Amino acid sequence: MVNPSLGLDYFSLDVNFLKDAKIIKLLHAYGPLGLSCYLCVLINVYAQGYYAEYSINDLARLLITEIGGKYMSGKDKLQELILYMARIDLIDGELLSHNIITSKGIQKRFLLATQKRKSQKYTKYWLLADESPSTDLIMNLEPPIAVRIEPSKEDAKRRRRHENHDKELSENAPKKHYLTSCLITYRYIDEYSLDLFKFNRLFEELCQDYYEETVYDAVRYLCNWASRASSIIYDPYNFFEISIKRNLEMLRNRQSFNFDEWMNSILILQSNQKSEK
Repeated sequence: MVNPSLGLDYFSLDVNFLKDAKIIKLLHAYGPLGLSCYLCVLINVYAQGYYAEYSINDLARLLITEIGGKYMSGKDKLQELILYMARIDLIDGELLSHNIITSKGIQKRFLLATQKRKSQKYTKYWLLADESPSTDLIMNLEPPIAVRIEPSKEDAKRRRRHENHDKELSENAPKKHYLTSCLITYRYIDEYSLDLFKFNRLFEELCQDYYEETVYDAVRYLCNWASRASSIIYDPYNFFEISIKRNLEMLRNRQSFNFDEWMNSILILQSNQKSEK
């Protein structure tokens, strides 16, 4: 276990933090939720030292507790986000597979914050093999001389392990149902929607009960209708779930039904419920 006495009371962020390429990727993929989760990871790691011991599931539960379930669709969404952070090296992917949360970036900030400590040990899960508290961390403003350095056999093995692990993370990361991707293409939802996993489960259930072509036709119809709707859809998932189930049930029973009028009534109901709140 990590010794809490090794932790930090506070840590600093560079003013160019949001311009970092990895943070830009995280924001592009997950928006404010991704940034909030990464900051929570940093806080919980630094409270314990330069690494923390969490499995992906435990870390997901921690994040949903601290951020609140109101802003996400569940633990599965956070597992995907954690895997993505490892994929872009905000978290070390190889150590993540051993339930250790850390990275070179995390350790560099920790090194800066603790360089005045006299008895700080940097051994367990330490990724900065060539750096220590006495290392000069001031940026050298003189342009470096380009020198070709052949990687050692150990470096080559480490790189292959990282590449294989990145491939495994990518292959095992949760995927969007193709009909969920259609909703994004039709601009009914965006790729950052916190309801992606809800839509995935909904389409899996519907495709078991109906022909996929029929479900697809219903999706396309609803998206076209929503794009022309004059009222605001306050809860896209709830509206879509009710509407597509009703639509498919009508098609199955071949009943005569004015679907436009019915969907308008659902929008009015949602609007009234929102105004009551």
